[in-house]
Amino acid sequence: MESCEEFARRRLEDRQIKPSTLKEYLGTLKQLGLSDIPHQDITISLVNSRLQTIINPGTRRKHAINVRAVLGIHIRCPKLPQKVYALPPIQDIHAALEGTTHEMWGFIMLYGGLRVGEACARQPLAGRVLTVDRQRLAGGQIASAKTTGPVIIPQWLADKYLDHEWDRATNTIYIGIRRTFKRAGIRLTPHGLRHAFATNLVKAGASPEILRRQMRHHDVAISLRYYVHTSDSDIMAVMDSFGSPNG
Repeated sequence: MESCEEFARRRLEDRQIKPSTLKEYLGTLKQLGLSDIPHQDITISLVNSRLQTIINPGTRRKHAINVRAVLGIHIRCPKLPQKVYALPPIQDIHAALEGTTHEMWGFIMLYGGLRVGEACARQPLAGRVLTVDRQRLAGGQIASAKTTGPVIIPQWLADKYLDHEWDRATNTIYIGIRRTFKRAGIRLTPHGLRHAFATNLVKAGASPEILRRQMRHHDVAISLRYYVHTSDSDIMAVMDSFGSPNG
């Protein structure tokens, strides 16, 4: 009988996938204890029971996707829960970054919504339109950005963009910004700056279509579900704007 690992290798041998991807796929089978099980004995129920042993929902989703890819089993891939950041006011984030070694990388993430790898590679700029099409990987290689497309940035940031040297190791910028926020008493990761960008776009009155385009998403539901954060104070402010029945 053909084991799951043997089946997976045969299924993938004609596909153009990276060795690292194959290693990840086979690692999923091993972690779930499926590698040596005969492929014909695999059921959705069995796979789901193994997935439930993975505590982290993001890791569980990743393994579910990998199993679907290598075994062709149509198991349900749960949606990721929104990662909630306690976002400080944008003015406080700006002040924490201003004057630091990493301020420009932080600013392009805060006011342009770029991910850290995208911020560490020079993007084409025409006027105020930044066309995000590349990212710097952890190993230093340049690759296509996770999501591509034009982003309009503030004029003051566009004026500085072409004169800045953006090519820097992704890990260096990530760690530098983390330390900058820690010194300022702000609990925020560099990726949290993309969340702050989306949230403040909405607070500034951006329509769903503006939000979608600025975030470079195909579906605005992704922008709203995973990136825009709403606090109790935001809800109270909206409700207060209704006034009183006697007002």
